[in-house]
Amino acid sequence: MKKLLIILAATLVLVLGSSGNFREYYGARGVAVNIADNNSSYIGFECPEMTLYLANGDSTGVISVKNNLGEDVELYFSTPNDILTFSNPTFLYAGEEKLVEAEFRGSQGEYTIPIDIEAFWDNGSAKIPACSVKVVDPAVRMSKVLLSGNTTVPLFTREVWKFRILVESDAGDNYTILDTIPAEFEVLSIAASDGSFATHHPGAGRSCTTKIVWDVYVEGTEFMDVTIATKHNPAGKQEFTSPGSYNLNDGAEIKGLGIVSNPIIVKAVR
Repeated sequence: MKKLLIILAATLVLVLGSSGNFREYYGARGVAVNIADNNSSYIGFECPEMTLYLANGDSTGVISVKNNLGEDVELYFSTPNDILTFSNPTFLYAGEEKLVEAEFRGSQGEYTIPIDIEAFWDNGSAKIPACSVKVVDPAVRMSKVLLSGNTTVPLFTREVWKFRILVESDAGDNYTILDTIPAEFEVLSIAASDGSFATHHPGAGRSCTTKIVWDVYVEGTEFMDVTIATKHNPAGKQEFTSPGSYNLNDGAEIKGLGIVSNPIIVKAVR
């Protein structure tokens, strides 16, 4: 527990503790009460622990903030050289929590970017050194796009989907792309814009997955189109047999670089 100290002062100053929350409040009345850390801090914030893989111009959520002031607040976010650019201000009602997005404006490389917050409310203001995010703009980028097929499907019905693995590189290099098709699906066809590929089936019978290995030189853009369908399970029933969310494939990975694409997810309903 930390002390909430309120003393006579001409201006309002807020001091930030190392955990990323306001720990002490200096204000205009001579009383003191106790507050808890974390949840009852005045402005709570959290940056993602994972590395963000972004290219110049990409936008994503970079910091989560919560207003515990007891009144509405306007927040202005900034970073050195505006390498992360925010649509300021962000307005939060009392008790509101929000994930704030920013646009990355940088070149290829690895960055650790500190975020500062300036907060304004009716009874005061504060400058807050918040947290840092790690951003990597790699020489190669990868994504998945659903080209055809439904994202909501009925149970016990054969469905067909076609998706694309898209690889972009400014450097020009050889890459090995790995992907996994879960056991609920069969691969109907694969077509690549360039390079060579192979499939492997670890496991046995109808319960095995399909592993795709694609070796390709990329300078600019290359892609692989994969067509899959739900198959019969080991009991002979047509997938999907249970409602829920299913990955058409796991996130494709660029071997040796740790770069993973988004998965494509569909929902089975009764």
